[in-house]
Formats: sequence, C-alpha cells, structure tokens
Amino acid sequence: MKKYKLTLMIAGLVAAVSTLVAMADHDSDAPIEFDINNYTWLAGHWTGDGFGGVSDEVWSLPADGIMMGMYRNIQDGKVVFYEFITLDETGMKLKHFEPDMKAWEEKADFVHFELIEATANKLSFKGLSFELKSKNEMEIALRMKRGDKVETEYFHMKRVKP
Repeated sequence: MKKYKLTLMIAGLVAAVSTLVAMADHDSDAPIEFDINNYTWLAGHWTGDGFGGVSDEVWSLPADGIMMGMYRNIQDGKVVFYEFITLDETGMKLKHFEPDMKAWEEKADFVHFELIEATANKLSFKGLSFELKSKNEMEIALRMKRGDKVETEYFHMKRVKP
C-alpha cells in the first residue's frame, strides 16, 4: 500500500512539474543584469521542508559562468526523487530522476525556468524563486498547476554548517 501511495505521489509531482505556471511576466527585450558571482550565497548545503517531506539541496561555486546544484526529496526516510540543476544567465535548468536514476524527462529534455529578475538577495524565474532571508536561511517558492488550481509550494531552507 505504501508503494502504491508513493507511486501516486510521484505521478502527481511529475504532472505538477510538467505544468509549471509563470510567476511573473518579463519584457524579454529588456536585458537582465546578471553576474553569477553575485549569487555565491547559494553555494553550500541546505536542508528544509517541501512536498510533505525533507528537502536537501547542495550548490557549487560558479565555474565557467554556471553554478551546479543537486536536490533530493525524502519522505518517511526514503528518497522520492532527485534533481540535477544548473544556473546561468538564462535561468535554471533541471532534470528529475527516480531513486534508481531513471530520468522523468526524455533524454535530451529538461525543465527550464527562465530568469526574469535578479537582485542581490533574490533570483526570480518563471514559476520559481530563490530568496536569501538571512545568511543561513533561504525561501524557495515554486508555482505549479495541480488540476485546475495554481498553487505555490514553499521550501524553508536552512544552511547546513560544515
């Protein structure tokens, strides 16, 4: 029964992620001032809540204009899914994986969150935002469509100290 519920939940997450909703509009003709080195505050290990379980996220320092991240969702002590993430001036790209490393998206596909605003403490993308609340606290907001409703899932993350 637990496996059945977990499968249903994963199917729901896949559907929700595949129907992400734009958080805000951006005039695509106006360039966004973005320097990846301004977002090194994201680098490190973060943990918090989200999707009814534990969210665990790790970000690297920039290399070649790109930051790399990894995410995992844990529920009842079991990994539900992973994400491999990149961040650059175009936005955030990610690919989802089952616990056995089978990709949710097709081989060449990924989810792209277009960058719409970058300030000192916040990165806003279509459907997603990362906001530094304090040196060791961050809030992630993910807007998605579930059925006929648009909902925002909030992740309250704390930096894990080495």
